[in-house]
Amino acid sequence: MYQFFSRPDPYLARCGDLRCRVMETRIPGAPAFLRGLRAVFVADLHALPRTTAADLGRLRDRIRGLSPDLMLLGGDYADRAEDCERAFRALAPLDAPLGCFGVPGNNDREAWPDLDGLRRVMADAGARLLVNEAVALALPGGALWIGGLDEYRHGAPRSDRLLPAEAAPDRYRILLSHYAKPVSPMPELMLCGHTHGGQFNLLGLTPYSIGFERLLRRGAPSRFVEGLHDVGGGRMLVTKGVGASRIQLRVGVYPELHLLVFD
Repeated sequence: MYQFFSRPDPYLARCGDLRCRVMETRIPGAPAFLRGLRAVFVADLHALPRTTAADLGRLRDRIRGLSPDLMLLGGDYADRAEDCERAFRALAPLDAPLGCFGVPGNNDREAWPDLDGLRRVMADAGARLLVNEAVALALPGGALWIGGLDEYRHGAPRSDRLLPAEAAPDRYRILLSHYAKPVSPMPELMLCGHTHGGQFNLLGLTPYSIGFERLLRRGAPSRFVEGLHDVGGGRMLVTKGVGASRIQLRVGVYPELHLLVFD
């Protein structure tokens, strides 16, 4: 079954100017060494030719104003390589104390087929692209593992042996994936985008309610459209994202980024 919404956001939202609200999301059950950590998670910017430097600067300043220890990016930064370059130049420097890490989305794979250009553009802005890669950040008392999957439509995601297989008191595992497709074993936290929260929500129904990706044989269909879910012993957060591709309008689905606070 696809997820149905209990209540839609009560407004229309125009896309392209990167206006969004901040959703503070508490992540309970974190180990002692991680408690109090603040991470910003943002996905699906979809920067456009008409997205201005002022739009990008406003988003940059909003993120910086949250004082994150860590920044995490969920893919689909722009539909065209030139817009992606311009967006990362305007957002730079992405200099959270623990770093900035991101994964590719399907639109990024279409704009950068080999991803080398995207990796360079992100690195110039202070972000590291993770494509079936993981990093371990040493913190007092433990290690924070961050893994990133390739995307499903054009790439080749491989989650096996990407992160430590077992949970432990002295480590915490976060997996970034553009698509909300659970993996096995599940990490403590999986962060996903792609769905735009359905983008159109009419009385609780979205295109995902009828499985349009499954019907069109696109991507990696999932029953998770937005929100925080308990999945396979871990948690999955699916953001509604910031922008939109093709149709530049959201109905009942307001753009958002997340401030994650670990408790």
